[in-house]
Amino acid sequence: LNSINFIWDSHEAAWQEKLNDLNRFRNEHGNCLVPSNYKHNPQLATWVKCQRRQYKLFWEGRPSAMTSVRILQLERVGFEWEIRSS
Repeated sequence: LNSINFIWDSHEAAWQEKLNDLNRFRNEHGNCLVPSNYKHNPQLATWVKCQRRQYKLFWEGRPSAMTSVRILQLERVGFEWEIRSS
């Protein structure tokens, strides 16, 4: 199965796909501030919001899908955990 690139962890594969979408957004827009009403990829907007929520749960010591590795991956692409109002 490995030789045909079988995906063993579909949740992780889906997460990595969204991280790739975020990276493309950053390359196009210069930041990772995906608007909550982003019409070109509403799933990415929802995913970004979810990452912030999972991060908060992680730091509160509550059950979360967030991991230290995911935090590093998000921070490497310039993800901002807090939304600053202007």
